Amino acid sequence: MFFKVTKLLIAFVIARHILGWVYLMGFHKTPSNHWPGPCRAVSPVEHGAEDMVLTKSGLVIITSGIDVTYRGDDTDPRITDAEGELYAFDMTNPSGNATKLKVDFDFSPHGISIWESDEGETRLFVINHRLEAEAVEIFKLSGTLAKPVVEHVKTIQDPLFTSMNDVLATGPDSFYVSNDGYLRFTMWAWLERLLTFFWGSIVHYDGEDARTVIGSLFEPNGMALSLDGNFVYASLPFYSCIGVYARDKETNGLTLLRKIVLGNIADNPWIHPITGDIWYGAVPIVYRTLAAFTDFDAAAPSMAVRVRSLSSEDRPFEEYKTYDVFLDNGHLMSTSSSAVAYGNHLLVGSVVQKLVYCEMKTETTISRDIY
Repeated sequence: MFFKVTKLLIAFVIARHILGWVYLMGFHKTPSNHWPGPCRAVSPVEHGAEDMVLTKSGLVIITSGIDVTYRGDDTDPRITDAEGELYAFDMTNPSGNATKLKVDFDFSPHGISIWESDEGETRLFVINHRLEAEAVEIFKLSGTLAKPVVEHVKTIQDPLFTSMNDVLATGPDSFYVSNDGYLRFTMWAWLERLLTFFWGSIVHYDGEDARTVIGSLFEPNGMALSLDGNFVYASLPFYSCIGVYARDKETNGLTLLRKIVLGNIADNPWIHPITGDIWYGAVPIVYRTLAAFTDFDAAAPSMAVRVRSLSSEDRPFEEYKTYDVFLDNGHLMSTSSSAVAYGNHLLVGSVVQKLVYCEMKTETTISRDIY
């Protein structure tokens, strides 16, 4: 009797695991189109705009050319052969193209964050999947909106930087990083994900030392900081949610308060500098996105979402409302991952393909907030 019950329990656990993956993949979903206004692809970005940040002056800095094989994914050679780049896009002149910024070393960028000091200095923090080890590259951003310039300041590496996905600046030399796993650039990383090993983490670097502030996570992804710095929002894509963490500003410790439950897979959350709303690029149908990684010509639906808190500032997102700002069936853009808004201007980035600009004209998209 004991062995029969044990077999049934094992069969139940296996079936639950398989059904969970099937549901997550989105085989039951159908893509659709909904643009907030006229949209276009931004030249010359062709190999991704995985993550983006926005300066106070309206300049967007974009990471492009990520080598997704760092997590053991099977990819189209046209993706892995793409050069790692930083681009800039001027939101105050949205009819223009993106500008390539000069980076003169081995560069495979992923997540990006920004720190703007009261004295006027702007620093960029970028995840770099170097072949020998994971690294955070810090750059100084200068120049003008028309001619921005980046100057490399330093490279930071640490044994706790295992398989980094995103970085979140907390000062001119300090930051959080999310490790979406432990293994990288190996087929075993794929097995780590398949078996849902909780080997991910969030690590804080204080300018001298790194320490794990949250361990035993499954593939934490993009992160964002609330306007007052009291909360960190971390995407937990395989749970279709964004975690809201209270932040201790003295120790930089994090405590999970609640989860923002979503009907899609959030990649990189971004905080609107006026309203505090969360905007993010989303994966609406996962299996189509995975297919697009293996075949660059495959069309994967794309999505940008805005989440508005209906709660008080000290208890953010206890109640909230979501807006599906942008939906595309994959023909304009594929594999969406990031989104930023400036006035009625919207940029939507993708993991490995195009960058899209939209002029937002839909009233329900902007709601009654003033941007």
